[in-house]
Amino acid sequence: MRNALRKGRTVVIALVENDRQADAAREALTQAGAESIDAARESWWIGLRDVEKEEYKVHGGDFETDQLSYRRGFEAALRLETRGKSYGDVIQYLMAYYPDVWGKASFHRGYERGQAYYQELQEKYHQENFGFSTVLSG
Repeated sequence: MRNALRKGRTVVIALVENDRQADAAREALTQAGAESIDAARESWWIGLRDVEKEEYKVHGGDFETDQLSYRRGFEAALRLETRGKSYGDVIQYLMAYYPDVWGKASFHRGYERGQAYYQELQEKYHQENFGFSTVLSG
């Protein structure tokens, strides 16, 4: 969601009291051209997929076979509980929340790439914010 906001998109959260209201809200948003969180997440991954595929292949992996566990590792690295933390530092968390894949090499590689991606975003937005404050104060 934060990525959508950074890109200037609007995020709408509808609080409803029952399934009928939820269905009506979904329908109204869909008719207005809104994109679901799941669709936005999928678009985000599609935008990254080719670069990640090439990176994975450089290290001798079969991305098509390993993509799902790799992506789960990548996304796991972006969770609030894991951001900026090494794989070893959060292994207990990963074991609990990703019991079926945490030990796979593809998950671990995805996690490491997700951490690198997060670091790149941090540096990019820090530089942009620094540049903005410099203009304001200078």
